[in-house]
Amino acid sequence: MRLSKGLFLTALFLPTLAWSADAQRLADRTEIMEVMARYVWTVDSLDADGYVSVFTEDAVIDSNGSISKGHEQIRKVVTDMKARQEANKAEGKPVGALYHVISNQHISFTGENEAIHYSYWQTMRRRDNAMVTGGMGRSEDRLVKRNGKWLIQHRKLTVFTD
Repeated sequence: MRLSKGLFLTALFLPTLAWSADAQRLADRTEIMEVMARYVWTVDSLDADGYVSVFTEDAVIDSNGSISKGHEQIRKVVTDMKARQEANKAEGKPVGALYHVISNQHISFTGENEAIHYSYWQTMRRRDNAMVTGGMGRSEDRLVKRNGKWLIQHRKLTVFTD
């Protein structure tokens, strides 16, 4: 039996194409995890520029119904936090710095350039020389790949505690 040249080449390279798609999906997962890690590190370090950089220009954050839209309002999340910490420090109160702990992360791809990152989170803060939970909840982040870069387009936070 003779195989046509096209059929032979398809048979030869099909496993490579499948591997290539799997490799790309793995790369996408890694990049999404990097975006989410940058999100946490930039908010905890009060890096407003870094924080905004992980969001699309039209991004929305919904935190139990409190909405922030676009880079200007999203930047304000961090700049307001920084201002509160500076005011607390000036008044001799505890600064109230937060440290996020993220767990049970799961990524679901909804399209070639769209994904949802699910996780649980806790914020820890120092109180009386001990670390205490400041809050906890669940997040659902819708990410899109634009110009080869994964970014958060919509972040929904469900806060379980005040």
